Amino acid sequence: MTSRDDLPEVTILCEDIDQERFITEYLICRGLEEHKIKDFGNPKGRVIENNNALILKHYPGLIKSHRKRKHRNLAVVVMIDADEDSLDDRMRSLNIALDETAGNLNRDPRLPNEKVAIFVPARNIETWFYYINNNMEGQECNENTDYKDKKMSAKERIELAKSAAQKLAREICPQGVDRITLPSLRYACKELQRLQF
Repeated sequence: MTSRDDLPEVTILCEDIDQERFITEYLICRGLEEHKIKDFGNPKGRVIENNNALILKHYPGLIKSHRKRKHRNLAVVVMIDADEDSLDDRMRSLNIALDETAGNLNRDPRLPNEKVAIFVPARNIETWFYYINNNMEGQECNENTDYKDKKMSAKERIELAKSAAQKLAREICPQGVDRITLPSLRYACKELQRLQF
């Protein structure tokens, strides 16, 4: 078991406040203290034409900065919605942004022991919220349907993100990753191993 002092500082690069709150709450449930979680400076409600482009723009610089400070116990969590692309296509775009040659060869340019986890909710983070909150009831969920409820207030969305993270950390993950039937969420849970805590 890792002591709290041994846990890394985590920087989150994501598209919006729903994703940021989901990741933060999940990390807290996993034992990380909130002061060790840093927000890269995500949009937080600002209107951005293309949040994916924002992630692709900042990802290489964040990783280069992370690599320069490898003597410190640091980690990075990146979240980018797949939207209408596949998880593989979105991962490839991140790989190309970080290292064009490796990315074009479908190689992951992250270093083997690099504490960088990438989450790609397909279709979007609301798909995960729907799956997590309806998982125990056996509700059907797929990664093509848009489950975003445009009538929810910002406060309701933040609460939904936090409750989904808590349920994932406390109820679903302890049952084992292989029991998760939503492919992009199962992939993200495997990515968590890269954080090494």
